[in-house]
This record gives sequence, C-alpha cells and structure tokens, in this order.
Amino acid sequence: MKEEDEERKGTRTMCDEKKEETNAIFDERDDENDENDEDEEEEAFMKSYREKRIAEMIFMRKEEKEDEKEEKNNNVRRNEYMMHVSHEQWTKEVTEVSRSHPVLVLLTKENSKACYLLERVMEDVARTYRTSRTKFRRAEARDIIPNYPERNVPTLILYRNGDVVENIVGIEQFGGMSGVNTETVRRRVRMKSDEFLMDRGEEEAKEAEKRREKETAKNG
Repeated sequence: MKEEDEERKGTRTMCDEKKEETNAIFDERDDENDENDEDEEEEAFMKSYREKRIAEMIFMRKEEKEDEKEEKNNNVRRNEYMMHVSHEQWTKEVTEVSRSHPVLVLLTKENSKACYLLERVMEDVARTYRTSRTKFRRAEARDIIPNYPERNVPTLILYRNGDVVENIVGIEQFGGMSGVNTETVRRRVRMKSDEFLMDRGEEEAKEAEKRREKETAKNG
C-alpha cells in the first residue's frame, strides 16, 4: 500500500509538472500574442499619426501659399497706385513726371514703425486719389540721398515742374502716430499747394479756369 501510495504520489507529481509545463507554454504563447497585439496597435497608431501629420503639413503649406498669394496680390495693388523708385529711376519717374503732374514722394526706411504707418496711409491716399493728376512714388531714403538722417524719416516731398515745392519731415507733421490718416495728410499737403490731391471736381474747375484765362489773354 505504501508503495502504491508513493507511486500514485509520483504519478500526480509528474502530472502536475506536465500540467504546469503545459500551462507555462500557453502562458508564454499568450504573452507573445499580447505583445504581437500591442505591436500591431502601436504600428497602427504610428501609421495613423504619420498620416495625420502629413495631412496637417499639406494643409498648412496650402494656407501659407494662399497667404503668400494674397500678400503678392496686395503688393501688386499697392504698387499700382504708388510706384517704388530707385536712385536710377529718380530723374525719369520723379523729376520729369513732375513737369506735367504734381508728384508726391515718400522717403522711408526699413524697420521703422513711423515709416510703416505713414506708408500704409499714403497707399490709402494713392487709392483714394488714383483718378487725380497727382502721381505717387516711394523710395528708400538712403538709396536716394546717401547718409540721409534717420531722424528725418519718413519724409514726404512735393515735386512740381522739376523742383521741390516742400519737404514735410516726420510723421508728427500729419498728426503723429495716433492721428495720421488720409485726411490729415491731405490737409497738410494742400496747405502748401492746392495743385496736389485735387478731386475730380476741383481738377475740372481748375482746367476750366485755365481755359478762361487763356481765352481772356487771347482776346485781351
């Protein structure tokens, strides 16, 4: 009996060991399956993340291109009314043009808040009076006048008949940083000469007056 008990005990022990070994194998396989599932989930997540990032980058680049296009169009529209001139173009585009039209030239410099503000206002002035005889120009001060003092920019120059009518130096002349606008610029310019920034009605009246003066001189 004792031997039979020991034999049954040995058999149970072997069975238990076999069962444990089998369970260990299945547990190991389960662990491998879990790891594989985790790897697949991580790979799927990374794929989704990459696709999302690529889509975001494409969208952002598209927006950047649209912004660049809009800025380019804005620059074209601004240049349509207010031409940028270099030192080489000055005689042709300012001096010569002023013999037949009043010319307003804005001298500026980069990285100047006052220049930037007055330039924006002058662009609005140029659009507002685009049908007038006044011509609008802008230029880098140092490009036109070497060693031009920075404290003098922005400067608005009134040209007529090949000569300077007046230099208006500094944004304070137009109401300062908080006061400058289309109307303050117009008032300041017209204080010196009413030939500049005339609207259509004023120009027609001026032309009629000149014709009358010519006729009077001819008949007189």
